[in-house]
Amino acid sequence: MRPSELSAAVLAGGYSTRMGRDKASLPFGSGTLLSHQIQKLQSLGVGEVLISGTEEGIPDVYPHRGPLSGIHACLKRAKRDAVLFLSVDAPLLPEETLLSLIGAHQGGITLLEHDGEPEPLIGIYDRSLAAACEAILKTERTSVRRLLDQAAVQTVHYTGDPALLMNCNTPETYRQLLTLRK
Repeated sequence: MRPSELSAAVLAGGYSTRMGRDKASLPFGSGTLLSHQIQKLQSLGVGEVLISGTEEGIPDVYPHRGPLSGIHACLKRAKRDAVLFLSVDAPLLPEETLLSLIGAHQGGITLLEHDGEPEPLIGIYDRSLAAACEAILKTERTSVRRLLDQAAVQTVHYTGDPALLMNCNTPETYRQLLTLRK
């Protein structure tokens, strides 16, 4: 699969309670965490970039139901058959890693995996999974892992520097990200 054949989405929702403020708007480089992730996806040459969880972005059909709600909303709106998802708070992930995911995707779900654990917010999901997401979102247990249990999942092992997978959930981890970026 080529990047132009898929859509991409930045997952920028959530309450950011541990951070104390909206993570998407945190300064990073010459812009914000959100603008950095959008630029990264655009530089890959994806067919379209969607944003979930911001006022300007795609609203959740099932609000306050966790990341699966953002995945569902983007799958419903995507113009391509597969969507590359990237969390807003993991800005150090190399483009080469995303290209490896794209190259490996053959249908279903393709996730980045590190130390034996899949990264459900860094991966490619087929648009056809929107109905399965919706069925889960109508229940009390709305974890992305429930979708992974129902779908064909393949993983791409991440062999790079583990620090580049770090996401920022607290002011301390945000400061660490800024230090690593230098």
